[in-house]
Amino acid sequence: MMKIISFFFLVFFVSLLNAKEVNSDQVKAAYVYNFLKHTTWPNESNFYQYHLLVASQNENLKNMFLMLSSRKLLNDKRIKVTFYDGRVLPKNIQAVYVDEQNSALYEKFFNTYESDAVLLISDGYKEKQKVMINLFQREQMVTFEINKANILNRSLKISPDLVLLGGSEIDVAKLYKSSQYELKEQKETIGELNKKIKERNGELAEKMAALEKQKAALQEQQSKIEIQSAMIAKQLQSINEQKNTISAQERELQTIYNNIDLQKERLLVEEKNIKEKEKELEYLLKSYQEKQQEITDANNELKALNAEIATQNENLVQKEGIISTQRGAIGILLILFGIIVLLILYVFKQNKLLNALSQTDPLTGLFNRRALMETMQAEIQKYHRYETPFSILFIDVDHFKMINDSYGHDKGDRVLKIIASLMNQQTRDTDICVRWGGEEFMILATNTPLEDAVTLAENFRSTIEGYDFHLGRKVTVSIGLSTMKKAQDKDALIKTADNALYIAKESGRNTIQY
Repeated sequence: MMKIISFFFLVFFVSLLNAKEVNSDQVKAAYVYNFLKHTTWPNESNFYQYHLLVASQNENLKNMFLMLSSRKLLNDKRIKVTFYDGRVLPKNIQAVYVDEQNSALYEKFFNTYESDAVLLISDGYKEKQKVMINLFQREQMVTFEINKANILNRSLKISPDLVLLGGSEIDVAKLYKSSQYELKEQKETIGELNKKIKERNGELAEKMAALEKQKAALQEQQSKIEIQSAMIAKQLQSINEQKNTISAQERELQTIYNNIDLQKERLLVEEKNIKEKEKELEYLLKSYQEKQQEITDANNELKALNAEIATQNENLVQKEGIISTQRGAIGILLILFGIIVLLILYVFKQNKLLNALSQTDPLTGLFNRRALMETMQAEIQKYHRYETPFSILFIDVDHFKMINDSYGHDKGDRVLKIIASLMNQQTRDTDICVRWGGEEFMILATNTPLEDAVTLAENFRSTIEGYDFHLGRKVTVSIGLSTMKKAQDKDALIKTADNALYIAKESGRNTIQY
């Protein structure tokens, strides 16, 4: 009775497979399910589920398998479907389905699961020796073929009723026989190749003998060449020794030339310094001579006035008596008062000149620290009275010692003068440009809040970086900013800018910090 029911079910299934409205993906999924249903695995009673691995990129077919997994049971156990992602092969697999587009993976699965009881289902696979169950398209119908030998080798049992689904068995004996014919043909081909190889080896042996003779002749020539090479090597060694001696002498001469050039540079620097000192001395002598001349002129004028006063006194004494004498005394007093006024104006002029010299840096012509402190105190008072903002820029020339050491102090002084000139060009007439000391400068920017001071600092920094100092390298500056705030004095303001400058130098130089 069960066989009759199974037969009718198979007939119904075959008719379902042949129905036009069912597509091939549904047919393949149905076939795979029935293959699993008619297969028996060792220890099948211990399974808690059946695990099917599918190698396919066909989304419709994948959906068919997912529907199979969700709707069908096998021996009252669920069917788990895993899609191969091309990386790790899972374990505990009962069956593998490989579609036609992934047939290159079939042999990999065949070898990987060789020792496991795994049923391999292929689709249109060509090598029938390795097939277990293989689907293929015949006209408009999907059918299959079975290689029972491979199934039995995997310790699997398959129901005889499976063939009733419309499949066919692969003739293993015929496959074996065709393989034997192919093997025989390969052996005959290999025999012919071996014969040709022997003939070729004989020819090669004759050529090797000729080569051995040539080798002996070449070895004889090689020995002669080695003797000549030894002689040439000795000559080359002698030549190299002579070259080394000449090179050593050249290095000594170069050292001497370098010392001479260094002495010349030092002499030029000293000569320039002497000339600058001479200019300063000439300026001071000229100033001294001018002052002496002014004093001499003033004395001569005083003597002339005294002589004139004396003459007038005599005339007045002779002509006017006592009243004339009084008037003469008044005139003398007026003249003396005029002389005193002239002397006061001269002293005021000299004091003004000395005051200007005391507030000016002699190298750059900028204001010095004393002038800055006086101006800053006035700006602080203006800030407290009118809340007028002002900022200071503390500027340091990066690696200035390296410039002095590499190019000399005259080039270093020239760099400082150029920077001072660029500083005057970048600032307003109301700003105070100061040489603080050494390679450090400061700008007191009046009526300038922090954001405007940052703009001024960046413009000045980029101007210095882009200027050609003719040193063969760039010159850069680091700048620290601070803006006047309440409860600050000038020392705190300068300290804030100095701290910002320190951070700028520690941050890699050629930058601005505030």
